Amino acid sequence: MSRRANRTPNEEADAGLGEAFELEQQNNRHLDSLAAKVTALHSVSLNIHDDVNDQNRLLDGTSETFNRFGNMFDRTRYQLTHTLTTANSKFLCYLTLILVLGVFGLYYIARNILTREGDPSELL
Repeated sequence: MSRRANRTPNEEADAGLGEAFELEQQNNRHLDSLAAKVTALHSVSLNIHDDVNDQNRLLDGTSETFNRFGNMFDRTRYQLTHTLTTANSKFLCYLTLILVLGVFGLYYIARNILTREGDPSELL
């Protein structure tokens, strides 16, 4: 025979209350666990929101920078075109000579600095 059959009505009521109390405690533990997970999820979603806002600000700044660069490039192109159409051939020869010598000079300096071995204080 099972133990349950041997119980008195008071014992069965006490056992039912004990099971109900245990189930209530289990529900409370699960609710606390669920609340902690919801709080963590809320924190993660706020962090994602803040990160998206930061990235949007960065993209807006980048867009403005590229627009300013485009405007400067257009202005420089216009000035160069204007200079080339109004300048005489002697000026263009001098300008080309200066640019070519400048490129070779930078190449020579960069090659000497990058290939130099030894103590970095020798560069001074």
